[in-house]
Amino acid sequence: MTLEILREMSSEAASTPQRTVQRGSFVLIDYVIKIKDTDELIDTTIEEEAKKAGVTDVSRIYEPRLSVVGKGFLLRAIEEGLIGMQVGDHRKFEVPPDRAFGNRDPTKVRVYPLRRFKDVDQPLRVGSKIVIEGREGIVRSIGSGRVQIDFNHQLADKTLTCDVWVREVLEDRESKAYHLLHDKIPEVTKENTTIEEEGGVIKIKLPKDVYLISGLQVIKRVVSKELLDSLEGVERVTFIEEYEKESSPPA
Repeated sequence: MTLEILREMSSEAASTPQRTVQRGSFVLIDYVIKIKDTDELIDTTIEEEAKKAGVTDVSRIYEPRLSVVGKGFLLRAIEEGLIGMQVGDHRKFEVPPDRAFGNRDPTKVRVYPLRRFKDVDQPLRVGSKIVIEGREGIVRSIGSGRVQIDFNHQLADKTLTCDVWVREVLEDRESKAYHLLHDKIPEVTKENTTIEEEGGVIKIKLPKDVYLISGLQVIKRVVSKELLDSLEGVERVTFIEEYEKESSPPA
């Protein structure tokens, strides 16, 4: 093999996009997460899996989800499980309670007098969720004028099984910006949103349909911070909203 061919191969390898997941990678993945002991489905990006479990959410778009590895988009244990995978790979692993939602803490179970809930709008039933003292808990028992509330996470003490598939490792900067935004606002699509980068500035033109969605300003700040932190050379993120004068109806 000639030196010239070796140089060409080395050059091609250097220019080939990195397809192996590393810390900081922008990755699109599919996953199925279940409780190990019961095989109960907790979450999935795959509609067929949700249908099989009888928990399809009609308000949800089932599609590969974005993870910026190491940034907490998913459980840390799941993100760490992605490292070293390549596009097309599938991996199955377990996540123990101490790396998932923690071990059950008896001190997080509190008892309140029933009269404390006289002004609660929702019916008070065993198993229902309720917010008290700014915390969400589960009603475990009602009786003798007392209500037992469990503030442990509902998945505390549970070992999870995770199936993950790496669908794509994003390399293009505009694709990274798009998927960050789409992850927060599913209504944002490649057809209705324009994203351009020029001179260290990423400009995002939003579709009119999202101007009034709840929490839009917070979403802008979150997306902007992630882009500024993750993309070298980006100094500013600009969101564009356009309003046009409405034409008057004919007299």
